[in-house]
Amino acid sequence: MILQNRFYRTVSMQDTDNGQYLANIALERESQIFKAHFPNLPILPGACLVQISKEFIEEKLQQKIQIVQFKNLKFLKTINPDEFPEITICFAYKKNEENYTASITYSKNEHLFCKLDYFFVHCSLIPPP
Repeated sequence: MILQNRFYRTVSMQDTDNGQYLANIALERESQIFKAHFPNLPILPGACLVQISKEFIEEKLQQKIQIVQFKNLKFLKTINPDEFPEITICFAYKKNEENYTASITYSKNEHLFCKLDYFFVHCSLIPPP
């Protein structure tokens, strides 16, 4: 895990009845990433949203994955950790003919921040902790 416990920490995680997962994360406001992006107005970078979603899928599958192609990538509202110190991630994945697809949203209450849909493949087993 590249960002977990450095840039964010998982507050809660639950499986839903329809094959989706809900995770609440707390953003680590003092992270170097926020200090650099941007010093007086911290914004969660889009690349970090992609990495966080990848880390949650890898955790559920217990395998490394490689994102092959984005089908949809929409950043709808910026995430400032001072305004939104905790956010909710809803994600699901399923196997297609040759690979897997993932759908992820980032939100908090009525605020929708980001939607991601992508194809990925397994790379290798993650060694147990």
